[in-house]
Amino acid sequence: MKHKWKTILAFTLTAARVIVSGCGAATPASNSGGSSSNAKATTTPVKKEEPWAKGPVTIDFWHIQASIYGDSIKEMVAQFNKEYEGKIIVKEVFQGSYDELNKKIRAALQGGGLPTLAMAYESDTLQYMKADKIEPLDPFIKDPTYGLSQKEMDDIMPGVLARQKISQYEGKTMSWPHGNSSMGIYYNTDLLKKAGYDKPAASWKEFEKQALDITAKTGVPALAMSNGKNGAMFRTWLRTYGIDPISQDATSVNFDNPQAVELATILKNLLDKKAIVLAQDTEQEFTIGRSAMEIGTTARTSSKLDLIKDKFKWGITLIPQGDSTKKVTELYGGNQVLFKTTPEKEMAGWIFLKYFAGANAQAIYAAKTGYFPAVKSAQDTDLLKKNYADNPQKKQAFNEVFPYATIDVATAARSAIEDQVSTALELSMTGKLPAADAMKKAQADATKALKEFK
Repeated sequence: MKHKWKTILAFTLTAARVIVSGCGAATPASNSGGSSSNAKATTTPVKKEEPWAKGPVTIDFWHIQASIYGDSIKEMVAQFNKEYEGKIIVKEVFQGSYDELNKKIRAALQGGGLPTLAMAYESDTLQYMKADKIEPLDPFIKDPTYGLSQKEMDDIMPGVLARQKISQYEGKTMSWPHGNSSMGIYYNTDLLKKAGYDKPAASWKEFEKQALDITAKTGVPALAMSNGKNGAMFRTWLRTYGIDPISQDATSVNFDNPQAVELATILKNLLDKKAIVLAQDTEQEFTIGRSAMEIGTTARTSSKLDLIKDKFKWGITLIPQGDSTKKVTELYGGNQVLFKTTPEKEMAGWIFLKYFAGANAQAIYAAKTGYFPAVKSAQDTDLLKKNYADNPQKKQAFNEVFPYATIDVATAARSAIEDQVSTALELSMTGKLPAADAMKKAQADATKALKEFK
């Protein structure tokens, strides 16, 4: 029979008869059914057993964070292990990219050796749910001892909390916050001012003109774009028009439309006129001044600060929009899931998840990286107040980008869909297919990719 943690933690009430002797020592009452004049019936609550009652609980936490992100993970884990010394030991293990992490977990699903915790995107979580290998977190959230109060729940940023309970999770909370970032546009203030602009354009049509002006007046390409796959980025840009590239019920795609053709045409025009430079490392192009703008995750804000230093003035704001009535950008960053292991490890894992998403830990994460804090209260910590004051670009990203960030529809087919869109977009940008035909191809191939995951 599978043990449930709630049965370990639940209060049990036990009726005990004790006979109090003259010297105060307690002796068991008779089992004969009779009663003694000095026997007293009492109901004594038995204290719930702590997860570490039989010794320290060791749990593995698999993640994809390296460099400054990995350093912050190490610091957060070290602080947790110190706070729970003799009770819980967290061993953090770097597992490479998200794809590599997912492959290792899928291998463990088959052959054993699952960690207690791991980072996961929504598409990953859906895979693990299908295998029935992760625990819903609602019982832990509601636990009277280790759960969260309503005030603590309200402290979590709404968009971040919504990610943990998407419709595909069937009303359950299947993940918990790790780090959150979003798609923004970095800009070289000095180059933009040289071309007569203060900030990137608010709309894609205006951006096309602006990019051409910047390139003509500065001699520097306006935008650095990846020379590899751009399907994911293009999907987000299409969302700014109010279009769902993947339907809300994840049963269809929408890439064959006038807005997609417009975007593809803009990209082709800017590439032909050398206003776009394609590069393996777009961050390098931007930070050394070889492009005026770069579109990418706000999680790279800290690395930008380190790389740019005082070479030029820069900022980050919301990407151009196709529909000004409802601003939107992509919400990035993995979540964390709790695998089915033992009751002790599961509760220890939840306690770490709760700590990780708390104000102090999130302040460390946000200060060391470009991630946004998952909880509002992190902004009130001295650490983050000073960090935002010293690094105004981080505060700008939080104010101008994060409020509009939402996740796209979660589906295990999303990566395959984006691969097909990348291929079609490349055919358009290289002139091998007209934009309209390329988007028809994207529609057909993405539809096929979606069906293969059903």
